Amino acid sequence: MNRKLRILLVNSNTSAATTQQVANAARALAPDVEFTAIESRCGPAGIGGRADVVISALATFEAALEAAPGHDAVVVACFSDPGLAALREVLDIPVVGIGESAYLTASMLGARFSVVTPGLRVAPMVHEAVQAAGLVSRFGGVTLIDDGVIQAENRLPVLIEGVARAVATQSAEVVVLGGAVFAGLAQAVAAESDVPVVGSVEAAVVQALALCRLQAGRATIGSYSRPRRKLMTGVSPVVAQHLAIGG
Repeated sequence: MNRKLRILLVNSNTSAATTQQVANAARALAPDVEFTAIESRCGPAGIGGRADVVISALATFEAALEAAPGHDAVVVACFSDPGLAALREVLDIPVVGIGESAYLTASMLGARFSVVTPGLRVAPMVHEAVQAAGLVSRFGGVTLIDDGVIQAENRLPVLIEGVARAVATQSAEVVVLGGAVFAGLAQAVAAESDVPVVGSVEAAVVQALALCRLQAGRATIGSYSRPRRKLMTGVSPVVAQHLAIGG
């Protein structure tokens, strides 16, 4: 592949600031790649629970379907990975989520990993996602940090302390920074930590690029093969185009 790879970054919330942070981190990591960064047009400004995930999943799905043409891969830039599996069914290009990518990457760097993230309601969701990824036996747990760190200008000390706590209390050998809002911070945190620190956005970008270059092909059977079209009512034009009879 001689041309530049093109990666679509889809922020599942509606925060333009988070979208820009994700884009900046991706471009710094892979300056030879062309990135398009967008956010959902509707839904919550931040994902903090299961209801938020349900609302943002459809918005992410629609945004990605609309913007995917001309791109080589899609990154769902939300730690809960809303809409990830559905997009894999429908799109012919690789689709990765920053949550799943971070867990898989962490499992390659140590025997046991933990996640540092804000949000008491998010912790059970992380456990469920790790279980879905088949990595429960490698998981140390979730180390919670204050929700205020999301808006704080100087977040590094809080993240560094969270990593140290995960190492001390959960015997973590690798720590994941759980959230798109921490894009671009992992290297600085790792420099002050005793274990590898995985940025979830950065892990997903690397996974997306690897899958593009691997060119493994697209499933034509199984659960990620393209779903059959069916009668649908009241769906958006882009959903109808991909999934409805006569779309």
